[in-house]
Amino acid sequence: MPCYTWIVTLTFTWIGGVAIVASRLTMKSNANAIDVNGEEASHLGQKTSSSVETALVQRIVATPSFTRSALLTNFLLYICNCKAEGRDEEITEYQIGVQALGRHGSYNPSEDNIVRNYARILRKRLEEYFAGEGSNEPLRIVIPLGHYVPVFEPNLSVSGEVSAEIEVPDSVNQSSFDSVSGTAKRRPWYTARWFLISVVLFLVVCAATSVYWASRTRSIPVNDVFWKEMFDRNRTTYVVPGDSGFAMLQDITGKEMHLNDYISGNLEEKFSNFNLAASRKGAGFGPDRFSNYTSTADLSISVKVASLAQLYNGQLKVRYARDMHMEDLKSTNVVLIGAPHANPWVEIFEPQSNFYMRFPMHLDGMHIDERSFINKHPRPNEQTTYANQAGDTSHLTYALISFLPGADGSDHVLILEGQNMAGTRAAGDFLLDRHAIEPVLKKALLSNGSVGPFEILIETRTVGANAPEAHVVVERYGMTKASK
Repeated sequence: MPCYTWIVTLTFTWIGGVAIVASRLTMKSNANAIDVNGEEASHLGQKTSSSVETALVQRIVATPSFTRSALLTNFLLYICNCKAEGRDEEITEYQIGVQALGRHGSYNPSEDNIVRNYARILRKRLEEYFAGEGSNEPLRIVIPLGHYVPVFEPNLSVSGEVSAEIEVPDSVNQSSFDSVSGTAKRRPWYTARWFLISVVLFLVVCAATSVYWASRTRSIPVNDVFWKEMFDRNRTTYVVPGDSGFAMLQDITGKEMHLNDYISGNLEEKFSNFNLAASRKGAGFGPDRFSNYTSTADLSISVKVASLAQLYNGQLKVRYARDMHMEDLKSTNVVLIGAPHANPWVEIFEPQSNFYMRFPMHLDGMHIDERSFINKHPRPNEQTTYANQAGDTSHLTYALISFLPGADGSDHVLILEGQNMAGTRAAGDFLLDRHAIEPVLKKALLSNGSVGPFEILIETRTVGANAPEAHVVVERYGMTKASK
């Protein structure tokens, strides 16, 4: 929220607060005027809502159902404390797993469902408490399905009304009486003393609010900031795995195809001379037999990204590359998986990227694996070309992770492309590893608290289709088009 909005909000809050104080002082003065004997009015104290909620939580965790389970108690205390302190954004599956259930910082909610299991148990224990010994509680705690933020709501099983009084300090009551006659003496609320106090309180509130929001923004993990941008609740996020069949047709025929050929359809005409005889039957084996193939690396990444979308309440759709349309790239966030060889939609974003991938093709088919990333604007100590390198037992390969503005400039596109399947898998593993990607996201963090565009080229040793580890060799930050 912009600074001026906070100032306007606080100003009206201050004015409203002063008016309420004035009203209460006037009402109290009138009430004292009726008391001709000069007796003090009694004060009815009331616990604040936060203290009532805290007391309720303490009563619950003191019951046998919770004392027998330290983790269940930690779970409830953590989410209720965050709620009481206004830190709802920290009530996430990851934070609960680490802060309440003792999971390590590398904990991955998509692979470990401990939080979801304990959430089900916690909901059941709370229902049992309010159906039994807590049936007379004025409030009840509800944890909605699909969320972890607790809701404190009236316990409808308890009849009666809860009245509230605002306690006025004794000094106000006493000052409203004349010390000699004992009769009421009304004083205007707008005296210089009260006005000065209200101004000072207003300035204190402004300063405290500024410090609070600044510290709150800094406390949000940068990984959460990044994924909340990708999974904006107000728009759809598409995950697009590559078309491995399309890549195989190019590899076999040695014929390179681009996005214009791909979206025009009718690949049978584009590969009209292709006919791979089926073994032992001699039947035609045409391009149509290569449709609907996606690599296991792409599928694995898609599943993990889908789990994150659920965690951040995103609107996710998985769309096969061959079923995408240009309109799907507008007003949406997109995750493109695979190199342009298999996912031609990547070509749209190559002009604003610092890299592009080169695929040497050979007319005799089955082109040699000479795929390489071209660094458009190499800096000192950077190479111009990063190519696959084959070894006796392992290969050195490269992968690119790009976070760029979307097709209409207002959204985001996240691209994961490798020189082979292992490279693409390495890009996915690096991105989804909170500790590995965190330094990159921190460098890309903008002054307004959002994550800006970035590209990183990573290098990894592969064994088969797996890439055990990877590290960054080239990085770019803040670009909106290819820049030096």
